[in-house]
Amino acid sequence: MNFTLTPRILNILSHINGPTAADIGTDHAYVPIELIKRGICTKVIASDVRQGPVDIAKDNIRKHETSDKIEVRTGSGLSVLAPGEVDDIIIAGMGGELICDIIKSDYETAVKSRLILQPMNSQYELRHYLIENGFKIVSEDISVEGFKVYNLIIAESGKGAPFECDGYYHLPPYLKEHENYKALYDKKMREFNKVIDGIKHSAKPDLNKLALYIDWREDINNFTKNPTSDGMT
Repeated sequence: MNFTLTPRILNILSHINGPTAADIGTDHAYVPIELIKRGICTKVIASDVRQGPVDIAKDNIRKHETSDKIEVRTGSGLSVLAPGEVDDIIIAGMGGELICDIIKSDYETAVKSRLILQPMNSQYELRHYLIENGFKIVSEDISVEGFKVYNLIIAESGKGAPFECDGYYHLPPYLKEHENYKALYDKKMREFNKVIDGIKHSAKPDLNKLALYIDWREDINNFTKNPTSDGMT
């Protein structure tokens, strides 16, 4: 049995240092299987809160003959792990606010490992949470699949420096030189413009929210459209 390695999954694989990792919300266990097959990790814990995905994961792992190196656990978030049990913790395919809740629920486990996070939304909230709660963002990456654009945020325990402008929590200036930056910028502008247009055409417009989104849009455009600036002090 073979499966397609999408750009999103390949992006995750490229940032795992090993030798041990945990894939939280593993679903089909594609990431753990590839981590073992490629020799990136010697041991992976694959977990999911639902029994259905756990059963599918076990079946896929067995078919790929990696059962001796991948342990499947059933449970919520990081509760399946002991603090420091793995080097890298992968949390992908979930909303940013849910990722925040998972980290909050088992904070002592989260701070003992390197976090590989791929939020489907609410990147603004996730970056704020990490920086304000004892984590530093050490790098980020971007992958594109058709019309879908994905952020990858790598964080670890440490003192994270706040961004200069609040809008940068939506789209950090250090991503400007990335080959997929324009795709991410365009996606963010579509989101902002949709909200701004909706407020402007509302019978009772929320002027505070309107001003906030316009400020965010201006923050991002200031460094995006200035070829000599990365938007940082």
